Amino acid sequence: MIVHLNMRPYNLPNSKNLSLPNIKYLWFLLPFFKFLPLTDNEPSKLSIRDIVLKGTIIALIVTIPSLSTFVLVWIVLDDLLLGVILGAFVHFITMGFSLKISKKLLVKK
Repeated sequence: MIVHLNMRPYNLPNSKNLSLPNIKYLWFLLPFFKFLPLTDNEPSKLSIRDIVLKGTIIALIVTIPSLSTFVLVWIVLDDLLLGVILGAFVHFITMGFSLKISKKLLVKK
């Protein structure tokens, strides 16, 4: 592949001179194409109220087990550090399942 070092901004490919020799200079833009929004004229399937309600349910599903684990270990074993470690462990496990839970909750039937 031949790389030309004299590519100035006025020499870059545009809609008028977009030929195969000029396209090879656009390889650096490829990672950005997957982030472009798809044009969709349909309105959102879920209303804002539904999204907030279901997001709150997911947040409760994720936080209640970790907080209850922390409090129970702290009270029963009287060890704050062990409670924090086990609570964080349970929290990351529930975060792993939150994607599956949100896919089931956020799909409108």
